[in-house]
Amino acid sequence: MTTIGFDATPLLGQRSGVGHYTKRLIEAIMGLSPGWEFQFYTNRPLGELDNGLRGAQEIDAYLPASRWLWMQFVLPRAIAQRRPDLLHYTNALAPVRHARPYVVTIHDASLFLYGHYHPWSRIAAMRLLLPTVARRAAAVIVPTHVARRDLLETLHLPPERVHVIYEAAPDWFAPVDDTAQLDDLRRRYVLPPEFVLCVGTLEPRKNLERLIMALGELHRRGRRVPLVLVGPSGWHLGGHGGLRDIVDAAGLDGYVHYLGYVPTADLPGLLSLATVFAFPSLYEGFGLPAAEAMACGAPILTSRNTAMAEICGEAAHLVDPYSIDDIAAGLEQLLDDPEMRRCLGLRGQQQARLYSWARAAAETIAVYRQVLGR
Repeated sequence: MTTIGFDATPLLGQRSGVGHYTKRLIEAIMGLSPGWEFQFYTNRPLGELDNGLRGAQEIDAYLPASRWLWMQFVLPRAIAQRRPDLLHYTNALAPVRHARPYVVTIHDASLFLYGHYHPWSRIAAMRLLLPTVARRAAAVIVPTHVARRDLLETLHLPPERVHVIYEAAPDWFAPVDDTAQLDDLRRRYVLPPEFVLCVGTLEPRKNLERLIMALGELHRRGRRVPLVLVGPSGWHLGGHGGLRDIVDAAGLDGYVHYLGYVPTADLPGLLSLATVFAFPSLYEGFGLPAAEAMACGAPILTSRNTAMAEICGEAAHLVDPYSIDDIAAGLEQLLDDPEMRRCLGLRGQQQARLYSWARAAAETIAVYRQVLGR
């Protein structure tokens, strides 16, 4: 009986990109591997598991006070006692001392290429540990060829151990055309008839400042379209407080609506209502929000110099994320051209079909088998 252990700490609390990746991948792997056993290791109890995760055994080896101390000191002892055949760490870090073979997913190289977009505490911990963790891993999984190139250049890993496995939107992400459902979302979130939507954690590399300044430029030209922001507060921008100064400087007082963290179930409807989905991030290893927007048929404006060009192909309008003028011109073109929006939405749905969690799970299982076969 093959036993696979997972660092399940990304499943705790409100889930952002890594949490969604972890949940969706593990569910798909468990669905494709009914003869295997699965163990979840966390620093505190998970609580009630999602339906697709309930077949796993939660290992009682907790240290709620510190995830870092738990990973480096408590987790290795639990693994040595339970002896799974393989461990998978889905959020880049693993114990430095490890008694069993492991696979690690590293989502991007931003800590090394764009360190100024991260808080110093994250840089201090990750830059110290991540190279060692990556080099000792039996295999490294990355979400795009762009991420693979960047990690090979920065960490000098053996190329044969670094595997590209695309992520995906959930199968149930699709255009919403139910009028009652859409009207309910408009009422609950007080949405305007026309708006630009941006989804993601509020932090510097999401490039919200330039997006807001670009919309401010359109307002000065008389094209007054609101911006709706969805996502938890990250660092530096600090939610409403940090955004207020940027919004005021752009002259957009009253035109930027911050919804905060919203239930995942509401995202397909919000994406279907959006006039344009804007995701001009300065760096992404994959960009799940863009994949989800494509699946829902939202016309996308995104960055040409990140993994977005690889993921979206011709299903998005690509701009220079460092140019406020280019972002403004792209937004104006999309806002004023319904046919262009329609075509991009259709291309996006077609492009999104290239990616699935079933495919990601099958390819991840193939990596597991390769490691176990050694």
